[in-house]
Amino acid sequence: MDISPKALIRLLLPRLPLLLRTAVLNPLSLSPNSSKQDLQTEITVVILRSILSTRKTMGYLQHISLKDPGVKGPISIAKVTIPPPSDQDGPRYAIAKAILHLGDGSETYTLPEIEAVQAEWTSRREGVAKNEPRPDVPEEDQYRILMAGVSSKTTILYFHGGAYFLCDPCTHRETVSQLAKLTGGRGYSVRYRLAPQNPFPAQLLDALIAYLSLLSPPKGSFHEPVSAEHIVFAGDSAGGNLAVVLLQLLLTLQRTGLRSIKFHGVDVPVQVPAGIAPNSAWADISRSMPSIHSNAHFDYLDPPTAEGVAKADPIPDDLWPARPPRAEIFCNASMMAHPLVSPLAAPPDLWKGMPPAWFCLGNEGLEDEITILARRMHEGGGSVHFVGYEGMPHCFAMVFPTTTKSKDCFDRQAKFITDVVNGTGPKSSEAVWVKAFTNPLEPRQLDFEHLSTITDEAVSEAIEKMRNHAIRREQEALQKWNEQRSRAKL
Repeated sequence: MDISPKALIRLLLPRLPLLLRTAVLNPLSLSPNSSKQDLQTEITVVILRSILSTRKTMGYLQHISLKDPGVKGPISIAKVTIPPPSDQDGPRYAIAKAILHLGDGSETYTLPEIEAVQAEWTSRREGVAKNEPRPDVPEEDQYRILMAGVSSKTTILYFHGGAYFLCDPCTHRETVSQLAKLTGGRGYSVRYRLAPQNPFPAQLLDALIAYLSLLSPPKGSFHEPVSAEHIVFAGDSAGGNLAVVLLQLLLTLQRTGLRSIKFHGVDVPVQVPAGIAPNSAWADISRSMPSIHSNAHFDYLDPPTAEGVAKADPIPDDLWPARPPRAEIFCNASMMAHPLVSPLAAPPDLWKGMPPAWFCLGNEGLEDEITILARRMHEGGGSVHFVGYEGMPHCFAMVFPTTTKSKDCFDRQAKFITDVVNGTGPKSSEAVWVKAFTNPLEPRQLDFEHLSTITDEAVSEAIEKMRNHAIRREQEALQKWNEQRSRAKL
């Protein structure tokens, strides 16, 4: 994205009154967020919210979010392409089997073909100047350079955020390289297919292909096979969703008796990773939980209307609305309550056999869904480490990477990843909230059994209500679309 001085002026000038108002009221404890956010945080939140609430076309949004700034400095990248296997039915059958097993029969989706999946190996090189250009050598040599800076057996399978229709590994290099540096390991950042061009389950299929390629590298790969016990799934926002549902996919396949998946001629065992460590995971695609609205003033993500309609729905273009139309950018409306779309919908028993999990969040719109997901995993027998930061917005550690809270968040995430790979991960669940305005930070221990007062019945009812709203919108849109096509043929 262009962050030149001219671009910044264009962004900030029309928002100057908003900025000045916040700058005056926050220090006086008179602004909406001053009880939990300092001046820097609240100004950033209100400016981001204003920018993100401006309607643009889907094509424009994707274009600006996919601009590659290039690689330089201490970030080390090796770009790879995972070829599509000739035995495509193995991964596709696994996805279809799990969707059927977890659904109620009312769900509709189109099973995509397997395509080549691109990824970026990522690490951090010490002693490299900030603006030093990337070595001009082939990607295989880039990988050798990268591996020279890796000191542990940790591999972080990372999925970028962006609401499933924005961003790319190139936008998340700083985050992935920071985790690689803190763990001494390496990241494997996946360029999964984006919606709306590629609705669910294209992203899950790409994620599965990426995981299989780590366990059983296709011919010509740079890396040797990686043991599942050395892999941790991570991601932010929608990427956090993808990390969680990939785990649920593997658990479901194990429950249904599928022991292996054919991949490039090899029967690859279905194994769960050492752990998962998502940041501000989007657990409820339907956006049905109360915190979506009650925490809206602390967050830069605008809540939807009561019926689930996005207030900043993209301006129509060739990409959106889809043809035939859908109510949701990511998936058919009928899929919204499916555990492989909204993992919040998975009851505790579906998490039996899971590896340890780590969750980070703030007082953001997604607070309720992340909290309830963590509680359900704990109830299903999982060891869950849960850390919340009072007053912080969505993905705050990536928005404010140099603050004390963000450094604490990254340190906790990296320690969890290192511990589970070394076999010293948590054996029981733990939950803390870090109080606002404390330095040093003051984590407050919480009773895991009472993380949320929202009952499982209320969760199911809320998700189903939003799903029904979306189904109605989708049916109305389809009817209009079919009528227009019929008139066009006359």
